Amino acid sequence: MARKLKFDITIDANALLCPNPNEFYSKAYISEDIVGNYRTLAGIKYKTKIANVLFDSLLKSSICTWSATDSTLDAIDIDVCPLSAMAQICRFDIEQSFVSAWMAKGASAPFDVNAFMSYYWDEMSKQIGAEIESIRWQGNTAGSTSTYLDECNGYEVQLCADPAVVQITAASVDATNVIAQMNLVYSALTPALQGKRNDLRFYVSSNVFAAFLQATYNYSNANIPSIEGGLVATWLGIKIVCAEGASNNTMVLTSKNNLIYAFDGDNDAKVLKSVNLEDTVAEPILRTRVDLKMGFFYTNPSEIVFYSAGPCS
Repeated sequence: MARKLKFDITIDANALLCPNPNEFYSKAYISEDIVGNYRTLAGIKYKTKIANVLFDSLLKSSICTWSATDSTLDAIDIDVCPLSAMAQICRFDIEQSFVSAWMAKGASAPFDVNAFMSYYWDEMSKQIGAEIESIRWQGNTAGSTSTYLDECNGYEVQLCADPAVVQITAASVDATNVIAQMNLVYSALTPALQGKRNDLRFYVSSNVFAAFLQATYNYSNANIPSIEGGLVATWLGIKIVCAEGASNNTMVLTSKNNLIYAFDGDNDAKVLKSVNLEDTVAEPILRTRVDLKMGFFYTNPSEIVFYSAGPCS
């Protein structure tokens, strides 16, 4: 005789308002492009150090006496900027939007918008990701924009301040000169790196990327590398990364391992907050909060070519 078992599970209503934390942070913090184009360090909650060792030529003739090669051991201070994303939305605004069909009818209908929340969290994670991308490049704690860009230093302001970085003053890039300007950047790269095409990345701002696409389309030439499979842009065999957060007319050429992106991805599910105030203070308001930590750093400045007309000018 078959035995029937019945399980009765009660789920708190607010639990249905929370997203899948892994999915949310994968869209907000990282993506496939980020992982493949930057050196990512997860789980950074506070200051730490990253070791960096450089050797001279190691191999030599075999001899009985000890003759060590010089090496340079250094450490890079890594710190993260704590940021919060806070938003709220009123039930009445939702009722007047296209998602009203998902809600119970009536002006005093319960604030049951669980179907809407999947869309809500998805859009929030995308917006956070877009703002992180802007901070990644244009962030400047000495800035005066009164926006999130003032909260953390990005690559541009740091590279500008380092005399060891190879600096090139940028022109106004368009389809007529983009190839020549990219070649100028490539020629300035240390010869030791020029052959390491698999690790090299050409980070370019959106206007430079658009100019490159237009140039390779207008001047279809066997000598100009174009788009592989319609998906990956390359120049001289080097992958081109469209850095959407960078200032116009900006290019960086270096190894993908030299640009560091640190963030705190451990236990972040605990800081995803979604509260329905209608259940507590009788206000038809849904509040959400996300706490994040991130920082942007670099190593081996002499191996970085920075082409910019932005903060360096």
